[in-house]
Amino acid sequence: MNILIVDDEELICWSLKRAFESYGHSVKCLFTGSEALIAVTQKKYDVIIADIKLPDMSGYELIRKIRALDIDVPIIAISAYFNNHGSELASMNVSKYINKPFQIEDIMLGIKEATSGANN
Repeated sequence: MNILIVDDEELICWSLKRAFESYGHSVKCLFTGSEALIAVTQKKYDVIIADIKLPDMSGYELIRKIRALDIDVPIIAISAYFNNHGSELASMNVSKYINKPFQIEDIMLGIKEATSGANN
């Protein structure tokens, strides 16, 4: 499985990358929304894990731009700042949203649910 992780916290990126690669997945870590937008036009990903708080644009903006490109990919949103944004994320066809801090198992389950068609 090809996984794209977009999070400006390097420790989170590398921790998730290491965990997913240990299961045989191919993982790319990027730190800005701009980098992610370029990446999704150059390669097909099976799932995207995107932080909501990025340095150059919000994760909401990133997700809207990915959807505007008509790229059909499950997206898992992660953040410590969700509050009451569940309906907004659902309207953007986000497969799952997970609060930080999280356990690796939470993300693994989110990927399994997102790629099997189960929604939040």
